[in-house]
Amino acid sequence: MKGLPSIIHPNKLCEGCLVGIQFCKSFLKKSTSRANQPLQEIYVDVCDPIKQCLFGKKLYFLLFIDDYNRKTWVYFLKEKSNVFSYFKKFKVLVEKNSGYSIKSLRTDIG
Repeated sequence: MKGLPSIIHPNKLCEGCLVGIQFCKSFLKKSTSRANQPLQEIYVDVCDPIKQCLFGKKLYFLLFIDDYNRKTWVYFLKEKSNVFSYFKKFKVLVEKNSGYSIKSLRTDIG
């Protein structure tokens, strides 16, 4: 006989399997709270330190995502304490280029 052997098991599901196949509601296809103009809501995230340094010994990256059009900006940081100074640069850049102002920021409090 070639291949894997046949395994005989009872037709019972363990507790872990039952939890894994529980019914859950599907995610909405379209968000009900999307922004309706540029810069109305910006998502911000700072990654944890990266083991392999990026671009000149930079350990972090700062991510901005516009909820309206999903445009994304990435900044590479040496220290997490630089986030606010990069935010100020980002704010000037996007408000000047778009003609809109940032209304709200959403973060994970990181």
